[in-house]
Amino acid sequence: MSEERHEDHHRDVENKLNLNGKDDINGNTSISIEVPDGGYGWFILLAFILYNFSTWGANSGYAIYLAHYLENNTFAGGSKLDYASIGGLAFSCGLFFAPVITWLYHIFSIQFIIGLGILFQGAALLLAAFSITLWEIYLTQGVLIGFGLAFIFIPSVTLIPLWFRNKRSLASGIGTAGSGLGGIVFNLGMQSILQKRGVKWALIAQCIICTSLSTIALMLTRTTHQGLRQHKRSYKFELLDYDVLSNFAVWLLFGFVSFAMLGYVVLLYSLSDFTVSLGYTSKQGSYVSCMVSVGSLLGRPIVGHIADKYGPLTVGMILHLVMAILCWAMWIPCKNLATAIAFGLLVGSIMGTIWPTIASIVTRIVGLQKLPGTFGSTWIFMAAFALVAPIIGLELRSTDTNGNDYYRTAIFVGFAYFGVSLCQWLLRGFIIARDEIAVREAYSADQNELHLNVKLSHMSKCLFRYKQLPRRV
Repeated sequence: MSEERHEDHHRDVENKLNLNGKDDINGNTSISIEVPDGGYGWFILLAFILYNFSTWGANSGYAIYLAHYLENNTFAGGSKLDYASIGGLAFSCGLFFAPVITWLYHIFSIQFIIGLGILFQGAALLLAAFSITLWEIYLTQGVLIGFGLAFIFIPSVTLIPLWFRNKRSLASGIGTAGSGLGGIVFNLGMQSILQKRGVKWALIAQCIICTSLSTIALMLTRTTHQGLRQHKRSYKFELLDYDVLSNFAVWLLFGFVSFAMLGYVVLLYSLSDFTVSLGYTSKQGSYVSCMVSVGSLLGRPIVGHIADKYGPLTVGMILHLVMAILCWAMWIPCKNLATAIAFGLLVGSIMGTIWPTIASIVTRIVGLQKLPGTFGSTWIFMAAFALVAPIIGLELRSTDTNGNDYYRTAIFVGFAYFGVSLCQWLLRGFIIARDEIAVREAYSADQNELHLNVKLSHMSKCLFRYKQLPRRV
């Protein structure tokens, strides 16, 4: 039997398994959940694009406000550390409450939770527009907007794995590319409004755009197919799930998302000010930030498609290693605008690889039943490291570097992405080893396989294995 027929045979076996599931060694039933892989899922994908556009896309525009605050000393008593901290709060403070948001998502409807997030974000932007003191900006553009992002993104990110299976990473890549499109709009558009009308009107315009588009996405959001009903019946929320937190693969997951946040947030918030430090204007700095968003828009769907073909961990560990090399080989010697723009475009296409692949990776590790609870714990690790990342990036800045104030930052970001690649390499070996056991015992795709015991010797043999039939990892 050829490899292609061998793979098709195993896929047929997985698709035809009894939907009633099977019991693991602890007596817990592992349900095989039906996934439509399209249909109305494409409208769910459109909604996910709009959510990403209005949340992370808009949030990436904070680099413009950060550069403006630093250059103009907008708020009395505000230091570079204050403005960097505000950016960190916007990215992460809401994510600290991810388990609570996940619990609310299973008590109320997903539409209700996302609706609260839209209200939080709109109120935060509108109140920030009329803020006149530093503490008001901390509460609005920092804390409240962070809760808005979390209440919108955390429920929405769990939808894609429940509507897509074979095209899961591609769908996630297209959806998260919305943040790249948003980054372009908010970096260039808000910069133009800021220069002509000031910070107040830039924030008001951002409020109108984000609230309108997120509301449209909310009207498109549905949670009513058979697989989702199966998931609701089979899922029991646990704030601290021992099966999840005691699994080695899950801690490798926590490791790579933590390193990823250190690299991603530091780089995202540093490029605009880095360009200004080379002697260019804040407007030229916005061009470099915009190139990151252009790269995200183009790169994430491509990364998602390749990840579906070769496996999200295989693709992720390679691209994150490339990111480390780019930081060391291109960012450190960068001394002109052309190189900065090229660097922004290149890293933008691959620095956010975590976003189109994270849903697929988490689902592969814990299955669909434990997906929301695992995401809740994962967001906490991401939040903790995203909170301190902007401060680390700013504190690493030096002025004794022969034209590059950010050379220490570049070294740090390079090692952060190297850590991501290392964790994903180890996790890939673990999952390949576990897949061999799961296929042998006739587990279908996306079932809970946490109880399957993987020996270290078996994992070690799989670290350098290329062939992954019948599952991609």
